[in-house]
Amino acid sequence: MPKASPFDLVVVDEAAQLEECESLIPLQLPGVRHAVLIGDECQLPALVKSRVCEDAEFGRSLFERLSSLGHPKHLLDVQYRMHPGISKFPVSIFYESKISDGENVLHRDYERKPLAGPMYGSYSFINVEAGKESTGKHIKSLMNAIEVAAVARIVQRLFKESVETGKKLCVGVGVVSPYKGQVRAIQEKLGMAYETHPGFSVKVRSVDGFQGAKEDIIIFSAVRSNSNGSVGFLSNRNRTNVALTRAKHCLWILGNATTLASTKTIWREIVADAKERGCLFNANEDKELNSAIIKAVIELDEVDDLLKMDSLRISGSRFGKSKAKY
Repeated sequence: MPKASPFDLVVVDEAAQLEECESLIPLQLPGVRHAVLIGDECQLPALVKSRVCEDAEFGRSLFERLSSLGHPKHLLDVQYRMHPGISKFPVSIFYESKISDGENVLHRDYERKPLAGPMYGSYSFINVEAGKESTGKHIKSLMNAIEVAAVARIVQRLFKESVETGKKLCVGVGVVSPYKGQVRAIQEKLGMAYETHPGFSVKVRSVDGFQGAKEDIIIFSAVRSNSNGSVGFLSNRNRTNVALTRAKHCLWILGNATTLASTKTIWREIVADAKERGCLFNANEDKELNSAIIKAVIELDEVDDLLKMDSLRISGSRFGKSKAKY
């Protein structure tokens, strides 16, 4: 087998998502004189499952190390994906306002109004106060059945508006959540309903699964809804940055504003920013959305009641048998 010719230049894409030891492998190739690392340390790093390894910073990339040491880097300072209403917050918070919007996203034609009403503009935080976080049925991951119902109704309306009305608009919808339990619950709720219609697509994935992807409309389900302001790993800034930068024309965040605003995390800033910009809406302000939420709340309460009644029947029958036996 002939030997490969020496490489003068090595280009490492997604370098910020690669462990440092992995980056060193191509740099050992004979003849390498220059290396170009392309990546974004403000988005998701390499996945390290071991807490010990994570604490030892084994997940740190060579890109991040060089950046932390002050090595000069070139910032691609124009973004061509997000509508300015979407890019405003992440550019300001994560990139120190050093990135500007491209001419294409500033053009009037880039703005889309897929659904009527200010709640469904280019950027909005839809406050779902009635949400209830719980552990999923199949995996030990959080889900929120009320937000599942809200997401399903919004997707249904988008489908009706783009397909059933005869407008034949090409719409790509991404539904994103940080929790696998919520992703699975939404997938089960939507089923196969939207998979056979050309021009309309729905992808449901975790935040990690959406890194590098983009869609016309992103619906983000935050899941967390509790009285103690606990948000868990939702507070991760890198993961939040990924979630907020996947949409091209519309980004709609569904979450409990009270829970998220009561934390000392990036989400307090997100809620405050949405409120200041007039982009924070209560879900009950939309009749169809409110109807779907009320229905989900009723169904959820009925299931809980049935489970309690079944538990009492089983316990009662066992006690009855015990008394009869003794």
